[in-house]
Amino acid sequence: MLTVPNVVSVVRFALIVPAVLAVLDIDERPVRALVLVALFSLTDWVDGALARALRQRSRVGEVMDPIADRLGTVAIAVAASIVGLFPWWVLIVIAVVDVVVGIATLVRRSLGTLRVTTVGKAKTALLMVGTVLVLAGPAWSTPEVTDVGRVMVQVAAVLHVLAGVQYFRQALRGQADAGGTAR
Repeated sequence: MLTVPNVVSVVRFALIVPAVLAVLDIDERPVRALVLVALFSLTDWVDGALARALRQRSRVGEVMDPIADRLGTVAIAVAASIVGLFPWWVLIVIAVVDVVVGIATLVRRSLGTLRVTTVGKAKTALLMVGTVLVLAGPAWSTPEVTDVGRVMVQVAAVLHVLAGVQYFRQALRGQADAGGTAR
């Protein structure tokens, strides 16, 4: 249970509230918002890389990692929508897909067994990089960077629906389809 990747996931949980508060305060401290959200996003990649490199997989990590991802992603999207950086439809799509997949996962008792898909990986990468770019615009006083990030976030929202359909099907089957925990 006490593995290096799990410690990184705990750090990701700990970053959620400060990152959200920083996004809500982006007009006053844009660099802080950028740094905290970038760290949150980076920990998602780091824990997976460490788990593979150190061969440290655990049931706790398989459950904790996607929960940290979902909670952080939705909370940061809410904050970004409140301050006008994300279109509201992106937040709604992410939240609805996550609730539907989450309910199916709980009903079928498949929490921690969903396996990441290629669409899921692409969605996560686009969403996290796009979010960081959206926040980099105010931090660097470059609205064009924010615009590029918004496009990436919107494409990620569409991919989130496609990935959600794949994860929903896995949850209903109650089994894994591919390697790696869904994010």
